[in-house]
Amino acid sequence: MNSKIGNVRWFIIAQFLLCYTVLYMDRSNMSIAGPSMMKEFNWAGTEFGLVSTSFFIGYACTMILGGWLADKYGGGRVVIFGSLWWSLFVFLTPFGTSLGSMVVIRMMMGMGEGVALPAISSIIAKWVPKQEAGLAQGICLVGVPLGIALTMPIALWLIQNWGWHMVFWTFAFIAPFWVLIWLKFGKDKPENHPMIGQAELEYIKAEQNDSKNITNHAVDVTSKDIFSTPSVWTGAISFFCTNYLFYLFMTWLPTYFVRGRGLQLSQSALYTMMPYMVAIITYPIGGYLADKAAVKFGHNVGRKIFPIIGMIAAGILLILGSQAASAFNAVMLISASNGLLCLTMGGYYSMPIVFSRKNAGKITGLWATFATVGGIASPLLTGIVVDSYGYHVALYLGAGISILGSLILLLTVRIKEIVPKVNLIKAAGSQEIN
Repeated sequence: MNSKIGNVRWFIIAQFLLCYTVLYMDRSNMSIAGPSMMKEFNWAGTEFGLVSTSFFIGYACTMILGGWLADKYGGGRVVIFGSLWWSLFVFLTPFGTSLGSMVVIRMMMGMGEGVALPAISSIIAKWVPKQEAGLAQGICLVGVPLGIALTMPIALWLIQNWGWHMVFWTFAFIAPFWVLIWLKFGKDKPENHPMIGQAELEYIKAEQNDSKNITNHAVDVTSKDIFSTPSVWTGAISFFCTNYLFYLFMTWLPTYFVRGRGLQLSQSALYTMMPYMVAIITYPIGGYLADKAAVKFGHNVGRKIFPIIGMIAAGILLILGSQAASAFNAVMLISASNGLLCLTMGGYYSMPIVFSRKNAGKITGLWATFATVGGIASPLLTGIVVDSYGYHVALYLGAGISILGSLILLLTVRIKEIVPKVNLIKAAGSQEIN
């Protein structure tokens, strides 16, 4: 941050940190209410996994669309609509009196949240230069563990005093409050913000103009250029692996501590907070390190170093945590595992901005769709494995998928700006003539 240049862009980033916090409070309250809901509805692990997975089915359906709409029409409108939509279905969740109706409600809620993440990335791409992209994304992503950590004590208190229904009825009003903040203080583009100074605006635009001059784009990058780039797809597969483990933690940790470790619900809520308190620190650190490594080693190496290290270490620590004799030692090791897993995210989320700033929403939407497939597979598959083989095997599977993702990222993904194929053909033709 530089007061001489101005810091309005970080004020925008702070608003998205708050948005992520609300997003994950509304998303993760199901994991705390889960044991009470399983008892009331007499659900087994597979049925609870199905309800948890239904959210991610809806979530996956709207991510690419949300990124496309944000790139074309502006991300602010998309986030506002999504916030109000998902809040409605948070409120309606307790009215799901059957398994089928609960699945539909959670799916509709997921559709509202699905547009938000790529839309936010689309706006960030306009507000920060590439050398700050990892840190900006890392700061925003602090809202992920912060939202989950805040949910634990608040939801527990509501359940103990008024029952699990009140969790959803209370949380439904948080996102509309964020919408009011954005309408007052947020803008999609820096040039439209009344508080930004000329020095900061020139600082943001200078890097964007330099990037355009370096690549000498005669034609803008098209969707065909993006979706025919192999690294975009292999990066998405690697991101799926990261998020498989992330969503395993988010949806199953409270239930694991209660049913797998024999803790009381109040103890489980406290222990479940610890992995996310660690992640609050590692999210921005991971983004900062990705930016610094990219300056030193280039985008291709620098933005992959810490995701690779983080995914391998997270898998190893989770295996050790599952084997720990005491619940406390298990929590410590799993907290470290989640912290290192979240260290990867700043690097991952900065990669679409490197691929194409103008299309960051589309690429993020694609990657987030793959991540959401992890969110679909992880809760349901974990429930099936838990019912059939126990918690240890389910945790081993999550660890193995995380390590596999690091190998895919290392061996198959090349992080560089996508150049339109029309320009490459013209450049090749000019070389032949010369």
